[in-house]
Amino acid sequence: MLSTLEDYDISPLTGFLPSTPPLRRLPSYYEPWEVLLDNFHDLMLAGRLRSSINKLLILDTNLLKTLAEYRRAFLILSSLAHGYVWNKFDEVSDRLPACIAKPWVKVSDYLGISPIINHASVVLWNWRLIFPDKPFDLNNLATLFTFSNTLDESWFYLVTTAIEGFGGRAITAIMSAILAIKARNNQNLLIALKDISSTIVDINATLQRMHEKCDPYVFYWMVRPYLNGWENEDRLPRGLIYEGVDGNDENGNPIYRKYIGASAGQSALIQALDIALNIEHYPTGVKPKINGHCFMKNYTSENSCLRFESKFNNNNNNHHNNNNNNNNNNNNNNTTQQYSSDENSIKLQQPYLYKIRQNMSGRHRKFLEDLAKVANIRNYIISQTSYDSSITTYSPDEDMEMLQGTNEIVQAYNECLNQMKNFRSKHLQIVSVYIVIQARRNNGNSHSNSMYYSQINKDEITSTQEVTSTKEVTSTKEVTSTKEVTSTKEITNTTNTTNTTKVKTTTNKSIEIKGTGGTNLIPFLKQMRDETMAQEIQNHFE
Repeated sequence: MLSTLEDYDISPLTGFLPSTPPLRRLPSYYEPWEVLLDNFHDLMLAGRLRSSINKLLILDTNLLKTLAEYRRAFLILSSLAHGYVWNKFDEVSDRLPACIAKPWVKVSDYLGISPIINHASVVLWNWRLIFPDKPFDLNNLATLFTFSNTLDESWFYLVTTAIEGFGGRAITAIMSAILAIKARNNQNLLIALKDISSTIVDINATLQRMHEKCDPYVFYWMVRPYLNGWENEDRLPRGLIYEGVDGNDENGNPIYRKYIGASAGQSALIQALDIALNIEHYPTGVKPKINGHCFMKNYTSENSCLRFESKFNNNNNNHHNNNNNNNNNNNNNNTTQQYSSDENSIKLQQPYLYKIRQNMSGRHRKFLEDLAKVANIRNYIISQTSYDSSITTYSPDEDMEMLQGTNEIVQAYNECLNQMKNFRSKHLQIVSVYIVIQARRNNGNSHSNSMYYSQINKDEITSTQEVTSTKEVTSTKEVTSTKEVTSTKEITNTTNTTNTTKVKTTTNKSIEIKGTGGTNLIPFLKQMRDETMAQEIQNHFE
């Protein structure tokens, strides 16, 4: 059973964001931390950030009293730590001094989160209202800290913060859907599904605004390096030493820690939507088989498929329940989600998504675990479509009314999936522009990138154009192509099919683009999008 939202540190108004703006200053005892953060950019420019951090005394975290203070401490220590390690004016450091490492680990333990920069520190706990008496809105938000001291970095975080602001609506609708199913109230379920869908529409509209004030070049070269972790990181192959925390191993060698850096996948909101809609994700390159067939479109490698047998038994053989890794079947009317009530099966299905939950606060992580045990929307809808008119006790008119109601529910559920697919397509397009194209250019070609991006119709960034495997990227004013690219030798920008402006750059077409979490970005994100629509329910009543 789910506890109250408050028990999970979730607000019915702001979702996974704090219900009040994050704390902007710690008590005076922690002023040495605050002063360093105040002077972060000046110290970085002067080449004195590391030496200043090295002079810090180890402060006692027991004087932190409130959750807001712990969050603020985590933001400060994360920022100082990543500035120390990834300082662009120094060599990468594989050691974090005890004055940062020890309190950071203690604060992290209190919050139930890994001591690494993450979605929570840069998005959930890194904002303020410009006008406190005005509503929470993207145009009324400012950041508390950025590494680059640029508007671009602030906008990058704040767009995501604004998206998280829809979490209250989304989670409330999810809870309503679960309650409606428990009461077998299809009308309330329909309302809840429409609320979920409309919320994702608003999320997509907000994500589409990323390009407005965040330049791809600034993000990739000036911001993204500080969001890296120390796992799957070539410059820190062994990880990072947290001095004063772990000591040495049996051979007297210092112990290294490895953690994944900040990524959008650490959003509990997006994972909650996946869980609620029973969208299953698998390791990249692996697809499940249902009744001997790969169930996802455009999948060619039969050898990489896993065979999963459907556990859901209904009267219509055209319906398949893909949630089948849990052998326990202690549920009412066979409508409880099968795969997710067993935590081990989640780890098996998509170990990366499960792993990055360690970068969420403990209570948010617990919510996802508990939600997975009760989320049953898809299975319930499938059970409703298993309709046998030969055994009904209703009149023909009542039968038709029931069928129409089921039809509406199926349509509403599929529309939720469609909007999640749109979200992932938009995310892919942003990743293509902000990461893949940037990675394939030389650093010296700076704002020729802006020239490329300025050609994209900024009102229509809805393309599913992705960067996965050709030698040329073509961006049209009406970006509707599903052309996929992975290596860019030449960037061709067109505002129509006859007028072209070419921007030639030196690129490395063999480079593999990885996310800050170490994933092979484009295949990973493409598969997640495809897995979303794989859960679409066939409507037999249209």
